[in-house]
Amino acid sequence: MVTPARLNPPPVFTGNCDGFSALAWLVAVNRYFNLAQIKDDERTPHALSYLASPGPARWFDGCGLADTCNFKTEFTPAFKLEYIPNNFAGACRRQLTNLRMTTDFSTYLTTFKELLGALLGYAATEAAQTIVKEFAQTSFIDNCPLVLQQMIEGHLIQNPNTTLVQIFQYAQEMDRIYSFKPDTGPKTNSSAIASAPIVSSLASSRSSSQATDMEIDHIQIAFNNINRRFNQLEKNMGRNNNYNRNNNYNNNRNNNGHPPPLTREDRVWCFNNNACRRCRQIGHYAKNCPIYGDNNNNHSTNNQGNNNRQGRWVYQVTVGDSPESGKASDDQA
Repeated sequence: MVTPARLNPPPVFTGNCDGFSALAWLVAVNRYFNLAQIKDDERTPHALSYLASPGPARWFDGCGLADTCNFKTEFTPAFKLEYIPNNFAGACRRQLTNLRMTTDFSTYLTTFKELLGALLGYAATEAAQTIVKEFAQTSFIDNCPLVLQQMIEGHLIQNPNTTLVQIFQYAQEMDRIYSFKPDTGPKTNSSAIASAPIVSSLASSRSSSQATDMEIDHIQIAFNNINRRFNQLEKNMGRNNNYNRNNNYNNNRNNNGHPPPLTREDRVWCFNNNACRRCRQIGHYAKNCPIYGDNNNNHSTNNQGNNNRQGRWVYQVTVGDSPESGKASDDQA
């Protein structure tokens, strides 16, 4: 447990009716109560000590609530009704939809986070906060510079579970590297009203029969990612096939009746894959090689060559001159 003395107390609310100040004060007070573990029946008296006098303090005296009222169900709704303008959430939503980067990215991000914090503070349930975050993600991407839009979309394709905070961090890192400038062209109608954060940012606000530049870039990024994955798959699975194909090409190219030289790498590969050491193909061994094997034709050719060589030797001895008599005798023949 963190003692209240060690915590920074929430700011004193001075009665500003712009809506943002009231929501920021409620967020700070609730955070302080949760960290200090203030009991529910003691939260309203603590909150009253952070209301400026005479404005907000006088308001509470005239609203008809008791000092022991429930802070969440009684004090907070009455406070929002008094100091938050009507349709404040709608106004913030419209500002997020139409917000655009006009100076630099840091100013744009600061303004966006301020509007987002107001909407999140106005959302009463977790489901409402989830809807606000989805809407904010779409609006943030749509209103970024076009180059940054393409980078974020590519990042979301590779990391579909990226949160809104992580998108902010990624955009800040990209801006630190590239220093984005505002787009000079006219801003197209935003599609941020849709609920789906990623699909809506890709949907065209114009005719559905004509693709926008953003859609074309997104499709190109998707095709590049698919092509890269197929190349990696081919590299992992096609090593043996590529090896056989290249060697078959070399064999057909250099097929002069003799097998190509067997290198050490070829010998190891043939041994590991039970391949032929002559043609480097899988499915048979060297002794049964259909390309360079010792088949019957090769045997007959070799035997015929041996007979010819033997006949030439006999003929030379038979009809050639003898080194002693000049003629070979019949017995020698």
